Amino acid sequence: MKALYLLLAGFLLAACQRESHPQAVPARIVLDPGILLTRANDPDEQLISDYNLLIFNAFGILEEKVYIPRRKMVFSGGKLVHETTLLLDVPYSIYAVANLGYELPCRTLEEVRSYRYHLAYPDEYSLGIPMAGKLEEQAVGHSGTLTLPLERLMARVNLSIDRSGLDADVSFKVEEVVVGGCPSSALLFGKSRVDGLPQTFTTGFTKAGYQADALNRDVTPGLSGTVGMYLLENCQGDLLDNVLTPQGRVFTEGRYRDICSYIEIRASYHSPYWTSLAGSHLIYRFYLGESLNNFDVHRNTLYSITVKPQGDGLSEDSWRVDKGGLTATKASFGLHPAAYNECSSGEDFHIWCDVVPSDTPFYMEPLAHDDDPEVAKLYSYTVDPDGHGLTLHTWKGGTAVIYFQAGPPVNRDTLAMLVIDP
Repeated sequence: MKALYLLLAGFLLAACQRESHPQAVPARIVLDPGILLTRANDPDEQLISDYNLLIFNAFGILEEKVYIPRRKMVFSGGKLVHETTLLLDVPYSIYAVANLGYELPCRTLEEVRSYRYHLAYPDEYSLGIPMAGKLEEQAVGHSGTLTLPLERLMARVNLSIDRSGLDADVSFKVEEVVVGGCPSSALLFGKSRVDGLPQTFTTGFTKAGYQADALNRDVTPGLSGTVGMYLLENCQGDLLDNVLTPQGRVFTEGRYRDICSYIEIRASYHSPYWTSLAGSHLIYRFYLGESLNNFDVHRNTLYSITVKPQGDGLSEDSWRVDKGGLTATKASFGLHPAAYNECSSGEDFHIWCDVVPSDTPFYMEPLAHDDDPEVAKLYSYTVDPDGHGLTLHTWKGGTAVIYFQAGPPVNRDTLAMLVIDP
């Protein structure tokens, strides 16, 4: 019986020893950047020039910290592998960052999780797009391999132009595309956003000249090629309510106007009535986001956007469609039938203005009609569908005076007089 007790004690001791001293095994951590979408003339989205790796044990204590430049990288089967030693079936938290160009100055979990990476300039990706990834509370099994997926800190916007809705006599050539509200920094781990203007570039990521040429070449009738734009993550969330059209998706004032990310297209423009001034452009702007009310731009995400101008391409006069760089090639203002007119009571009399361009801001008012009861007794009126004239329905003798005003680029105003029963 004593021998049996000793044998059981030996088994228990061996079990305790195995539990107290886990087996150390060779381990391979595979750094996997995945695939976003690589295109010609854009940065190599798979490129990894260096990486930082930090391994924390279950108590949050840093057990291994390395910075590996490209010349010291180890590849196996075409994959980037970090070889180390870990305890079998013991959980670790592993953090990896690629393409920073320097050793990460962090030694604690809190420092790693709160570290904000700063770009020197918007297209700082010659070493590769900055990436980050983590495995939390992961144990290495008998295979000895852990795969750590990396995410690019940048989003990509694939932009194209659909000119099929433009009038045949309109020229719309993209000269450059710029990211407004372009973040200059981002958290390595956790959702990141711009909190103020100091966290944005004065001039964001830009493609100009030959880099924007794809937007001026059709790949199918009316539809241009694609240009890729890059920006760091900027998740601002839902900031508007019940917006139903893109025209309502703007901030005329307040902090969100500049810290939400948007695309600005600058084009040289010509139509029968308008042309862009030398050194100036027709500007299209639109905010990025997941919906009309949302302004999130997520890391490692591909957004595809097609801009489709319609008609003369000048349907709006707003922050979204900025015509400040245009000048009128044809501007005219004509009052009809004349400045002085006569008619008999009971007649309908039409007075109107011909204004070119047709979208010129226009205002007219039958003077005193809505304020003076005596004038209101002389006639009623119906406004023309285009808003450039009206028909007076005369009742009794007197004088009606109509004021007309055309804004820029015409900048003219005049009075028309109608004498009833002269």
